[in-house]
Amino acid sequence: MSLCVFGVLTGLALLIVAPRIRLFPFNALLVLVAWFCLWFFSHDLAHHVVGRILGVTFRHYFLGRSAIIKLGLPIISELMKIVPVLGLKIDKPSLNSISPSRVRAMYASGVVSSTFLPWLAISAAYRVSLLLGVFITLLTLANDVFTLYFSLQVGDLHHARMVRSKAESSVSIHCA
Repeated sequence: MSLCVFGVLTGLALLIVAPRIRLFPFNALLVLVAWFCLWFFSHDLAHHVVGRILGVTFRHYFLGRSAIIKLGLPIISELMKIVPVLGLKIDKPSLNSISPSRVRAMYASGVVSSTFLPWLAISAAYRVSLLLGVFITLLTLANDVFTLYFSLQVGDLHHARMVRSKAESSVSIHCA
């Protein structure tokens, strides 16, 4: 968790520092690093913080593979097989002790943070240069579109949709 907090704080600090440095392309690189930090480190941190507030417990953080590989996208899925991502192991019994809406909120929190926090980089990017501002805006929009698509298919929003109430999960449905 400390790594995630450090990553988000680093991203925020770089957004303050980058426009003040008048050395292009170094300041542009700082904005890109800030964008990455806000996108990457906020995701599991949001799960952890929201989950803990709502009663979910976690076992540990880990490095693993992204669920993106399940999509079977030609280039992206293959690339994600070799790129490690940060993960957070949920203590599954803790999910049974809280309401389904709280579990859904915990799952959704990661997507919410990793789609909204990178928007903070846009203002700093435009203060560095118009071209960088346009690039970061397009990158952020592309991230949001892809993340929402991916997340609804195999990611956090998919997991949130699959959470059933105790009454629903006690009913068996059989397909012929």
